[in-house]
Amino acid sequence: LKKDLRFKIKKLTKQEMIVYSAIYQFEDQGHDVDYTLLSTNLGLSESSIRDYISRIGIKNLPLIKEKENNKKIILKIPQDLRKLATLDTIIKLRDL
Repeated sequence: LKKDLRFKIKKLTKQEMIVYSAIYQFEDQGHDVDYTLLSTNLGLSESSIRDYISRIGIKNLPLIKEKENNKKIILKIPQDLRKLATLDTIIKLRDL
């Protein structure tokens, strides 16, 4: 499973990795992660964030998109991935 994860992580561009890492980090800090939070903190437009999230999904990296109140999208890293790998581990897997 880790080998599969490493392969998927290696396929991410630098920007996609920054966005994915930010989702992981903000969730660790107890935030509900949405496009606005990422946009504000990463200095990117919300449409750029949406584009990166879409590409992360196409590359089959584990990511949950939940619709809140039928409009706001909340992004989450699945718990099984969190149990398998910390953010540090994910970053190290990318560098292998």
